[in-house]
Amino acid sequence: MQFVFFVVSLYIGATSGLIEPIPLPSSLEECINYKVDLNKGSGVPLHVIQNLCLSKFMSFETPHSWARNVTTEEQNYMRSLIRKVISETEGSGRHRFKRNVLIPQRIRREIRAAPFKQWDDYAKAVRRLKFEEIGPSGRSRYDTIADIHMTAINSSHFGPNFLPWHRLYLITMETALGVPIPYWDSSIDYEMEHPTKSIMFTQKYFGNGFGMVKTGPFAKFQTPSGPLIRNIGSDGSLFNKRDLNAIFTRSLISKISEPTAEERVSLEGQHNSIHNWIDGQMNTQEFSPHDPIFWTHHSFVDYIWEGFRKVQFARGIDPVLDIPEPPENVTFQSGSDPSVGLFGFYNREGYSSKIAKMVSYEPHPECPKCCGSPDMYCDTRKHVCVSKIRDLMEYEGNRAEAQEIADKMIEASTGRQRRVFSEYMRDDRVRGDSLTLKKKAKLRNLKRQLMNGGVNEFPGS
Repeated sequence: MQFVFFVVSLYIGATSGLIEPIPLPSSLEECINYKVDLNKGSGVPLHVIQNLCLSKFMSFETPHSWARNVTTEEQNYMRSLIRKVISETEGSGRHRFKRNVLIPQRIRREIRAAPFKQWDDYAKAVRRLKFEEIGPSGRSRYDTIADIHMTAINSSHFGPNFLPWHRLYLITMETALGVPIPYWDSSIDYEMEHPTKSIMFTQKYFGNGFGMVKTGPFAKFQTPSGPLIRNIGSDGSLFNKRDLNAIFTRSLISKISEPTAEERVSLEGQHNSIHNWIDGQMNTQEFSPHDPIFWTHHSFVDYIWEGFRKVQFARGIDPVLDIPEPPENVTFQSGSDPSVGLFGFYNREGYSSKIAKMVSYEPHPECPKCCGSPDMYCDTRKHVCVSKIRDLMEYEGNRAEAQEIADKMIEASTGRQRRVFSEYMRDDRVRGDSLTLKKKAKLRNLKRQLMNGGVNEFPGS
């Protein structure tokens, strides 16, 4: 299949509007052709593939300008955390925990599972880290760990290192917090008629879902890009059980990882959609960890991966050895590469049984008990747990305020790269008013140019 990429030649003359066809960049063409062959006959729209490959191409080809200088104090702090993790793995590898380790037992539970002590402990620990400064820079311990993500975007996304790198990242933050990170199973909220009315976006849990976060434990948090803001239900989708279950029909990590997974079973792709849905900082790859929802979302992603690893064991596959080699154009994602930003780790350690044994998960909520939580109920018709709605008197936030803040952030970032998460899934119930829409609009315009000829489906689909 031959693609032609059109650009507007604005620099030929002040009044020239010549449209000139040029060959597609080789890495972009290879991505599209590979994905077309992989998904042929699946019914996946061609524009979805093109959008994904274009997003990936722009991320890799555009110089990164957000990464900041890290102070000696911050480097020493990160090294101390990783030393603690390594020390703990020595205990877990012998099937025991040392009495003096930071977290004697890392048991992660769904946020709403009763009793709520784990969520309360997590929220308090996040606030503590957020206001503990490191050295004279004035940066907090929380922000130091969150900023690592911006240095590792290319080495921890768009490839097989997505799951192992984020497992190591999650463990590192958990060590700093000193408490387990509960997981947010957003498929419970997806089952609601109106997911934006979920009890998760209240004072008790995440705080308001629209505008600047003014309620809940993370109220008035500041980030490197401005006040913490959200715009839930604007785009993307929450997890849904059908697509999650499809992941377990595969047996190798390469079959659920980019760039070799079919779109519907890409765990990274499904995960992206939640970032799109929450919007605000959560939909920018540089700043998403500055919203504490990030860690609970990734705790659930890790829960799904751990379930997949158990399925591998049952099928006679050792997940410790299932380390795919990345394509040639994907850098720093080999198992033998150092884990970018995580001083002292190698990517292969994210696959290791020692790291896996540091954590255990309580099962996700199921009918009829739904973990005994008053914040969920069992839908007896569908036989699934569903989130309760928030009290209508709860503050939901200010969408207009969020847009005003987002516009200022975009204006202030002129000339700097800010990357949104590639879109994979889109819930029919979303509004399409993303705060990062200006960036997405640019991608969509380029995609429309790329789609010259109006081909929308794969041949034979």
